[in-house]
Amino acid sequence: MEKVKDKVSKRRIVLVHWKDKQGSVEVFSNLKNFCTSYTEYNYHTLNTHLAKGTKPFENEVVRIERKPVIAAPKPNFPRRFFWEFDYDNIDWQKGYVTIIQRIIERGGKERWQELVRFYGKDKVVDTIKNEINFLPDEIIEDASKYFTLKKQDLKCSIRKQSQPIPWL
Repeated sequence: MEKVKDKVSKRRIVLVHWKDKQGSVEVFSNLKNFCTSYTEYNYHTLNTHLAKGTKPFENEVVRIERKPVIAAPKPNFPRRFFWEFDYDNIDWQKGYVTIIQRIIERGGKERWQELVRFYGKDKVVDTIKNEINFLPDEIIEDASKYFTLKKQDLKCSIRKQSQPIPWL
């Protein structure tokens, strides 16, 4: 399995600290936008200064610095598990119930380990017990053994038992 690292993207933002306004900070998506808004600052001069190292540009009015945008960590799941979603834009925290259900249902124990690594065992177990409405019988059996859970404690198992079986 490929190792997942917290990534720092190559994207940067520009922080502008105004000295005359106590604690006033403006954030710009790039240096050109700042220089377009404040035409008294020359883009090429600032870019050359900021490119030399980690030292911010500073004068009596302002301190300007570039900061990297830190990307949120992502779990290492194959895209095929989420074929109907825009994989690159999945909100891994908000969609945790769907994600955990999908991986429990379609992934093996190696994928389950990745769930535990990413979300933590407590969150995965709590989600399986209290938030997932449906899992196939064989998955309920396997997940119960893997996470040492009682089948009767799972919401999806209780729902199955309470639904009447249609008779033909």
